[in-house]
Amino acid sequence: MTEYNLIDSSIWIDYLINGNHKELIEKEEKLLLATISIIEIKKKLSKLKIPTKEINNKLDYIKKHSIIINLDEKIAEKASDIVIEKELPIADSIVYASAMINNALLLTLDNDFRGLDNVKIF
Repeated sequence: MTEYNLIDSSIWIDYLINGNHKELIEKEEKLLLATISIIEIKKKLSKLKIPTKEINNKLDYIKKHSIIINLDEKIAEKASDIVIEKELPIADSIVYASAMINNALLLTLDNDFRGLDNVKIF
């Protein structure tokens, strides 16, 4: 059984841009976030030509509502196993390893995670 929800960048981006998934994001409980997702979110918001100050405000909001899971040796080793075994892209493998090691349910819009344990795709 999982203790936390780790929110993938795809959910955060959909929330920030379209206002979707409020039921997941706007809860009292802290959500987990893999550090690599910060890069993915900032990149996507920048591509959408959102002003830097607004991007920074959005990232601050995410950080205030999240427990940031840093990429450490344990996650890196687990992610490398996932890349080899499941053939996931590196960034997705880091996100999935972060969820696994922290006993979290991964919530995502990304079909790359389909069929993996402890993943809910919306």
